[in-house]
Amino acid sequence: MGIIRTALLTGVYGVTGSVASVGAGMAYLAATTSLVDLTKNDPMFKSKTYAKYNPKGNPAHQDVVIKRIPLQKLRPELRDNEEALTLEFCRGVWSRWGFWPQSKYHERYDKPPGTEGYLWRTSDLAAAQYEPGLKFSNHFEVVGNEGSEIAVRCGGSPLLQPGPRDSDGLVLLGARIDREAQQAELRLKSALYSSSGTFAEGAGHPVPPKIVFLHKWYVRALVQSAVANVKA
Repeated sequence: MGIIRTALLTGVYGVTGSVASVGAGMAYLAATTSLVDLTKNDPMFKSKTYAKYNPKGNPAHQDVVIKRIPLQKLRPELRDNEEALTLEFCRGVWSRWGFWPQSKYHERYDKPPGTEGYLWRTSDLAAAQYEPGLKFSNHFEVVGNEGSEIAVRCGGSPLLQPGPRDSDGLVLLGARIDREAQQAELRLKSALYSSSGTFAEGAGHPVPPKIVFLHKWYVRALVQSAVANVKA
């Protein structure tokens, strides 16, 4: 999982700005977002997308970041349209400061021949429609878009590893409008796993503790950075 470790380190460092500010950055993210483990009953694990990209049902590290925003703080055109809100949230996740350091790293050091049709710049990711088949930064591919939820496969390169991978994962981005509570809920669900491995029944996921630690803060950063894309 070397590429994931490098990407997460790049992303977390980009969020905090310097080693000295790591603590302050973590405190900010903890105060502005909620992160909880996903249960096995979550619809994500019963979806066709999850079954396709983790066909063996291998153990995964799985969690969800939640951000709630009062409706009056959203852009007016997003307050009654979950699909539009989901798209703008997704655009914000991949085009704002949370993902920018990782996108620059891949563009400079991880851009092999054959990826000319991929998106590399955050300015392009800010305008993308995120239709299935879109590939970006050499390690991400949109594999589902149901309007109110967009699925992105991550981990290995779709160019080099289109099938099962030692390092694999899914990110599901969605939005829900609660008119009774007058708030919107933004969600980033993620699962990291090995789709190519074979595991004994009851085995834990193979993601190293350091990667889990970095991942938990990075996904918070991605969600918090995306808020600017939907707020009025």
